[in-house]
Amino acid sequence: MKYTTDTRRGVLLMLLASFLFALTMVFAKLLSHSMGSVEVTFWRNAIGLVVLLIFIARKPIQNRGGRPFTLMFRGMIGTIALLTFFYTISATSLSNAIVYAKTEPIFTALLAFFLLSEKLKAQSIFAIFIGFSGVAVLSGLHFDYLHVMGILTGFLSALAYTSVRSLKAHYDARTVVLSFMFFGVLIPCILMIGAEFYTSKFFTFALNPFVMPKGNDWIWIIFMGLAAAYGQLFMTRAYFYAKAGLVSTVSYSVVLFASLFGIVLGDVLPTAMVLAGAILIVLSGILLSREK
Repeated sequence: MKYTTDTRRGVLLMLLASFLFALTMVFAKLLSHSMGSVEVTFWRNAIGLVVLLIFIARKPIQNRGGRPFTLMFRGMIGTIALLTFFYTISATSLSNAIVYAKTEPIFTALLAFFLLSEKLKAQSIFAIFIGFSGVAVLSGLHFDYLHVMGILTGFLSALAYTSVRSLKAHYDARTVVLSFMFFGVLIPCILMIGAEFYTSKFFTFALNPFVMPKGNDWIWIIFMGLAAAYGQLFMTRAYFYAKAGLVSTVSYSVVLFASLFGIVLGDVLPTAMVLAGAILIVLSGILLSREK
């Protein structure tokens, strides 16, 4: 499977993906009032999986293959990252949740250094310092369960997104998304069944019993699934068409979209402290993205 470089298309696809991801957050926030974050994760992927299978039926997938374990890893880690992300959405403002998620480039750089023995340039070290300073400012140096889940989202997302580029030459973009959505349905199902028999404050983000949706919930579920499915597909294709550094930089537009949507939903305007932390994290991510 071959994708030719098309920077303009990659940028436009990422902008569209960011807008759709922000919409996904809106619907997830609305659903969090009547169900747990695990069930939100389930519905997000269940609807998307149906949409994706329709696409595949119309135009069958052709894969070169060769990296099944990496494909499965992307699906499983991506799902766990989504569980922590939707938990933060339910527990804090949309702007805070997305800023924590965008710590991903910081962890990507650190993972490359420790696991792949890649050298860190002076600019990267400075950017990482700025990023963690931003996290400290954003959290107010008070790392409770919510803040840990937010940071964990960034770390797990780094693991998941790093695998996307390595799958480019082996799989159709729809296959990568299919792996993510398949595990995004399977893992929440297992967790919701487990929640009927076991509870734990430590695993609050991952243990919520199933609650039958009512009324407008079904509308939000459908819209969330559609926005997530198309956003995931556009994001994956963006990385296939353009350089990772550029696409990662453009992806920060989701912070603006999510913040605006959050204000519409009634989120409290960010304080000067929160705004300063967010700016530092975004700046760090952009600097690190330029190194790719």
